[in-house]
Amino acid sequence: MKTKSVKVLPKTTDEIANGGVYIQRVRCGKANCKCARGETHTGYYFFTRRNGKLIKTYIRKADVDALTEIAKQASFNRAQKRLSAKESNKLIRRLRESIRDYETMTKLHKENYKNEPS
Repeated sequence: MKTKSVKVLPKTTDEIANGGVYIQRVRCGKANCKCARGETHTGYYFFTRRNGKLIKTYIRKADVDALTEIAKQASFNRAQKRLSAKESNKLIRRLRESIRDYETMTKLHKENYKNEPS
């Protein structure tokens, strides 16, 4: 017999770094329910990836706003991190260019100094 594992909502922004809150339309499967006639229920779920697998966790309505805010903050932090890395790479490229220019200038200066008559 297969038992369900308990799905626990993430507790820190680190745990939801790759996740988000989404609405899904679901059917409960009861014969007399409105979803049997085509009107689906609204369910809130948190999706994330752990060890390469997509994990889906149900969120109670009371927790939706708080978790959505945390997910937005995590998304903002990821965007800031990408921007920071991009800016750092630009600065490193400029520094390397400056070093190459300096080395070229000192090499030319040394060559000109050697070629001067004494």
